[in-house]
Amino acid sequence: MFSLNSLALPLRNVMRNRRRTLVTLITLIVGEIALLIFGGYANAVVDGMQTGIVQQIGHLQIQRKNYFLLGTGSPMDYGIADYRKVIAAVEADPQLKNMVKVTTPLLQLQGIAGDFNRGVSRTVAGYGYVAADQNRMREWNEYRFPIEPKKIALPEGQSDVVSLGIGVARTLRLCDALTVPNCPKGEVADKNPGGKAMPDDIGALTELEAASPNLPASDGQPRLDVLAATANGAPNVINARVAAAESLGVKEIDDSYMAMPLEMAQQLVYGRDTPQVTSIVLQLRSTADIDTVRARLTRIIQDHGWDLEVLDYRTLFPAYDQTRGLFASIFGFILLLIGTIVLFSVANTMSTVVMERTVEIGTLRSMGMRRAGIARQFLSEGLIIGTLGTVLGCGLAVLCALAINSAGFTWTPPNSIEKIPLVVHMFNTPDLIVGSVAALLLLAAISSLLPAYRAARIPVVEALRHV
Repeated sequence: MFSLNSLALPLRNVMRNRRRTLVTLITLIVGEIALLIFGGYANAVVDGMQTGIVQQIGHLQIQRKNYFLLGTGSPMDYGIADYRKVIAAVEADPQLKNMVKVTTPLLQLQGIAGDFNRGVSRTVAGYGYVAADQNRMREWNEYRFPIEPKKIALPEGQSDVVSLGIGVARTLRLCDALTVPNCPKGEVADKNPGGKAMPDDIGALTELEAASPNLPASDGQPRLDVLAATANGAPNVINARVAAAESLGVKEIDDSYMAMPLEMAQQLVYGRDTPQVTSIVLQLRSTADIDTVRARLTRIIQDHGWDLEVLDYRTLFPAYDQTRGLFASIFGFILLLIGTIVLFSVANTMSTVVMERTVEIGTLRSMGMRRAGIARQFLSEGLIIGTLGTVLGCGLAVLCALAINSAGFTWTPPNSIEKIPLVVHMFNTPDLIVGSVAALLLLAAISSLLPAYRAARIPVVEALRHV
């Protein structure tokens, strides 16, 4: 057993050759800093990715069974007709009340948007939202990133407007009207310069929509026709004002995104039939509650006999786990490299110490110290070096993390067009600190074992006559 008295002699021995000890400590310190800073950076990237996903699609979604696998090809076949009852059951549950922050319906659809009189159109992925709920979801920031909540471009309380991804706006030549950046100069002229009407059958649908007495004035805003197939397979067109264009951060999404009020999406898809939704989105106050909430939702669904299932954001967005796995493999590779360097550095230092103190080893053995005592002494010296290096490395890594987090650096993630803060998340993941310290301490102990064993096995006579 080790005690303070038994560590006093190894500590003095460590300080004998301060230059060699300092070089070994620097190796451990730099290794610990590298592990913690990269690990904290990887955590920040994953946390930032999770934050963006949860802000847009929530932690959990309630869907019809198999909608996730088959519904994208025919979303209308997997609508939730009694979604209001489901939402009411979730909001009334006492166990979920304090864990769920937002519960909101969502209707996804595929369609064509354009100004057919100007001859411009493109396919879009439409999302029927409750704008107020979406803005509340954008406020979620569990990991306290230094960013301001960004509201969606879809206005609240207006039923006849849509918002577009900036890529859709460029394709539909709405750059000037919506102040879209990075638009090419000298846009191609309209394909239909004479203003010839759209095909008669689609035009008739649009005329019926335009003749509606509830359609407000455009107030100078551009208008678009949105064409989609109803749940019965018939075409339906709605004419809407375009409020704004926004970037979702990913070009592929910006090139197809269209947001609209839930009521408009339901009118477009279901007409006078019973309105439905494709998902019920739940955003939690804390990600740690996700398993508890999912289990409770599953129980509620079973009790009511609904043909529904609960999917989490990791299932809905598989790239999240792929990104986590990528950073985990990179961290493991870095740990292997640093561990190898630490292993050989400490082993070389301890082997040199044993060689220099061979006579001392013989003297101690001749005075009655057992081989186990010799081995314990050198093992203690290796552990002292490892402890000092990792503790100092942790302290300097914390200072580096604080400096990076307060510097205001930004970077652009892959497949994104928006810059985000560059931060290091070390303090909300204690496992990273404990794990890295334990790993380097273990390596320091392992690298000291062989030199300690060799020191203990040196014959007394050979050690005493060593020069």
